[in-house]
Amino acid sequence: MSRARLALVAGAVAAALAGAFTPSASACSRGYSYAGLYSSQPAVGVAASLSMLGLPTVTSGHVAAWVGVGGPGLGPNGADEWLQVGLASFDSSRAHLYYEVALPGRAPEYVELASGIEPGRVIRVGLLELPFAPGTWVVISPAGISGPFYLPDSDDAWAPVATAESWAAGGSQCNRSSYRFGRVELANSRGGWRRMRRASKLQDPGWRLRRESASTFSASGV
Repeated sequence: MSRARLALVAGAVAAALAGAFTPSASACSRGYSYAGLYSSQPAVGVAASLSMLGLPTVTSGHVAAWVGVGGPGLGPNGADEWLQVGLASFDSSRAHLYYEVALPGRAPEYVELASGIEPGRVIRVGLLELPFAPGTWVVISPAGISGPFYLPDSDDAWAPVATAESWAAGGSQCNRSSYRFGRVELANSRGGWRRMRRASKLQDPGWRLRRESASTFSASGV
């Protein structure tokens, strides 16, 4: 679900609540577009509390909110490699809890963990590299622990991302969504978690990103 803009994020790194969802909020960029934060340093885990601020309007493709690591070209010999977990909507209805993993030489795999998630429901999700198995990650969500997934070249190498996403054909086909990311935390190699303090902003045209604090923000189409 995340390719074009993540390639730029990978190169770059290798909020007050936005308010009620309104029908005028839309992300109309052709292809993928994003609004979120990415860490200024690598981390061995990332977690956030995700929620929809209203039902999305999806006229083409999908909308999503997720935390992830990796990206296009970050695997061995420039292979695409990533892991992400979050909420996704493919039509104008409730969201799905999912994870997606891309391993070198394989097509990305999307796995649904739960469905029927309504606006306002807060879902805590995260990724963690296992301390006893470098390069091996698990997905943590209300559905339990998924994995493990071995991601070559990932050990203490990737800067996590927390972002909203839209994919649309562009033109008159505009997706509308609004998400909140609460208490974004990063894990360190000693097994501790800390609030994300230093991060860079990722904001494509057609999005508004507002920060409540260093580790809490919202992202909405405008």
